[in-house]
Amino acid sequence: MGKAQRNRAERAGAMRTAASETVPSVSSEDLSGPDRFIPGFTGRQADLLRGHCAEAVRDLGLRARDLGSHLVVTGGPFGGSGAQLGLTSIARAASRAPEEAWGEVVSSIVGQLIGGALEAAQAGGSRVGSGLGYAGKALRERLFPRFSPPGRIPDEVLGEDYSYARRIAGLPLLLALRREETSLLLADVHLAKAGGLEAAWEAAEANLFSAGFDEVQAYAKDGVTVLHLEGDHPRIASWLAYPDRLMAELGLEPGRLGVFFGVPALRMITLHLVDEETTVEGLEGMLGLNAILGKDEIAPLSGHLYWWRPGEQVQAATSNEDGTLALTLPASVMRAVAGPDGDYWEVA
Repeated sequence: MGKAQRNRAERAGAMRTAASETVPSVSSEDLSGPDRFIPGFTGRQADLLRGHCAEAVRDLGLRARDLGSHLVVTGGPFGGSGAQLGLTSIARAASRAPEEAWGEVVSSIVGQLIGGALEAAQAGGSRVGSGLGYAGKALRERLFPRFSPPGRIPDEVLGEDYSYARRIAGLPLLLALRREETSLLLADVHLAKAGGLEAAWEAAEANLFSAGFDEVQAYAKDGVTVLHLEGDHPRIASWLAYPDRLMAELGLEPGRLGVFFGVPALRMITLHLVDEETTVEGLEGMLGLNAILGKDEIAPLSGHLYWWRPGEQVQAATSNEDGTLALTLPASVMRAVAGPDGDYWEVA
């Protein structure tokens, strides 16, 4: 999968307001040739797909502005610069259906994505989604662990409505129920329907471990080899909470210096096995790769790196201090990566 296929959008919004803002065709001049934003589609097909997406957004009482790789959706709770509706996952679904069915396919997916964005907005406003639609075994079979992006759910809401959440290197890990193209976070009030907290976590973890990955790729940059795992499901990044199981799944043996991870989006995770050749420049290259992978994703997660080695906890490894990269690592790892003269590096 090439870099062009990484141009995905963040998320979508909902509610009132009419009219649609579009730009003139952003595909190539020759509409029979490949579209420059949607891989595998001709310019004509891409324009048709974008038109269906804009129409589905308008049907929900929103405005849609076509920017080629995504639509900007405004109206309702999404003011200012609006929210972004990515086209890659929609295009993937449309490619499996005849063109005459695209309108129905797109309408369904856009409705789900916007509905999911509304639920996320409501969670941020201290409102918890009510009905799950499942209980008992049927619910447990659909559970999975899912991160919430930092700050998406305010701390007071996490403490009141999602007190069971686990913190993995500062990232809240929650339980979620998959609903086709969207997922619904479980709140404290929902746990009884899953048979209790312990049963819910056990089921979610088992579902994660059995699902595997859709795609595994390797990239090399600045002396650092990075494995990139991704899928269509927002559970992939959750492997960060289970690094030992992830290593076993991949058949990898971490060395004494551990592993760096990246979770640029909910549906992907990257990793690099640290060795004596790993440098700060290499880590900056990994950060750059993660930025590319997460650019315009519909569900971005984190732009930072995380570190782990067997027997220790996952910890945040990078931060930005006045625009400068800062590392927080055990002393032995810091010396190997940053060298003995890096006096501005923070040692964990």
